[in-house]
Amino acid sequence: MALVRYLKPEHIYIHCPLETKDGVLEWLSMVVAESGIGIPQESLREKLFEREQTMSTGIGNAVGVPHALVEGIKGLHAYVVTLEKPIPFDAVDREPVIVVIGLFGDPDTPNLSLGALATLGRILRDERFVQSLWKARTKEEVHRLLSEKEEKKES
Repeated sequence: MALVRYLKPEHIYIHCPLETKDGVLEWLSMVVAESGIGIPQESLREKLFEREQTMSTGIGNAVGVPHALVEGIKGLHAYVVTLEKPIPFDAVDREPVIVVIGLFGDPDTPNLSLGALATLGRILRDERFVQSLWKARTKEEVHRLLSEKEEKKES
């Protein structure tokens, strides 16, 4: 699945000075709501926190993938956030997170979101790749890195 198809360069945020997992979820719900997705911040926030209560989306290898299926969203929308410094995220490996990828999908097409999560699981296993995302200086660089990594995994 071509995840980068659902990632607009303007939905990439570099070196954000967020300090807590809750702060990331709050901020992410705000920027997603402000991106014109058509869903109020409070609805997005509620879905993200509800999902985290079920199980942490800190998937290990310094990556968090908060995600939610939200009524009213059409298709899939991806957002990438690199953090200024590592933060605790209740990750499965108990290590801090430096890269966060938020996914927001339509409950009527859950396979789209599951496919995106599977793609992320494959491409984010590479520790050097995650470090290169974190060290990227521009949105364009992050987008290029993800595109190239996806192409390699699909071929």
